[in-house]
Amino acid sequence: MRKQAGLSLVELMISITLGLVLMAGVVQMFLSSKRVFITQQGMSRIQETGRLGIEFMSRDIRAAARYGCLRSDPATNNVILQDGDLDLGGLHTDFAEGVRGYDSAEDLPNGAEEDLGLAEERIDEDESIIVLRSAADVGFPVNNTSNGTQVFAYTSATAVTDNCVGDICKNKAVIVSDCYSSRVFQVTDLSVAANTLTITHAPGWGGDAAKQLEIFSEGEVAPVTTTVYFIAEGAGGQPSLWQRKNDENALELLEGVERMRITYAPRATIVNPNPTYSLAADIDATEWPLINSVRVELLVRSLENNVQEDPQSYTFGDVLVDPAEADPDDRYLRQVFTTTIGIRSREN
Repeated sequence: MRKQAGLSLVELMISITLGLVLMAGVVQMFLSSKRVFITQQGMSRIQETGRLGIEFMSRDIRAAARYGCLRSDPATNNVILQDGDLDLGGLHTDFAEGVRGYDSAEDLPNGAEEDLGLAEERIDEDESIIVLRSAADVGFPVNNTSNGTQVFAYTSATAVTDNCVGDICKNKAVIVSDCYSSRVFQVTDLSVAANTLTITHAPGWGGDAAKQLEIFSEGEVAPVTTTVYFIAEGAGGQPSLWQRKNDENALELLEGVERMRITYAPRATIVNPNPTYSLAADIDATEWPLINSVRVELLVRSLENNVQEDPQSYTFGDVLVDPAEADPDDRYLRQVFTTTIGIRSREN
């Protein structure tokens, strides 16, 4: 009997066919596993981005309108915060408004997109912008009676460094508060001697003439910060959540935040016992000092396209959105994050 020398053509074709079937199964399993991994990775990143975005904004919104121990009551026109003779410009002003919203960049005062610190073409002009103003939670205790041009506070520092002592800096806004009255003013000079920080301001303080002679023999002095949140294109070309404090450089916080919608509710009054959440355009100018609750909606998307097999519809601002209407090739994964935040200094 002759020994078998090889495979017949039929056997070879059957072997190749079986191998192709097995390979197709392996490839399909690999592609399915890869899609599941990409989807899970995208969802994980979306959830982390949404959680951090809500956390960052909630922290600053809760602290808005915090001006030392003074609790003003605009509803009764009692103890309205006085601005000093300030020359800060932009959005870093109007400190009696601890929170102020705009429905788009075009609604900013004088259309001042430059106050956001980015090139205008990078800013998403269709998204909400929120401006928050508040004092630092820790200040310098007043240790001597103020005079017409100076406020005195205790400090452990021995000298002025880079025109600053702690976070109080020359030409910046600070607040002095003794729980009975408060005054925001601009620092014109600083000096330190024998543990006393001497803060010089413009004569007269500016603002209401009846308040110009206010003196402070106790309380504290603290820097005042204006924080702005908005949506703009990030360094990687993705829509991002941005933050700007005072006149510092704008900071890109989180990639993938595609949209932001913010609504506001004022404190309940006899005239309006059941206030509803409204967009900024529907808030009367007299109501901004009464705002005590803010609702934030963030739409976060994956950084990569083609995560979904089909375009993903979503509801944002009570409106059903189909991204395929704008881009048939939209395969981004998206999730909406919503939270309601109370302003602590205005809580009843």
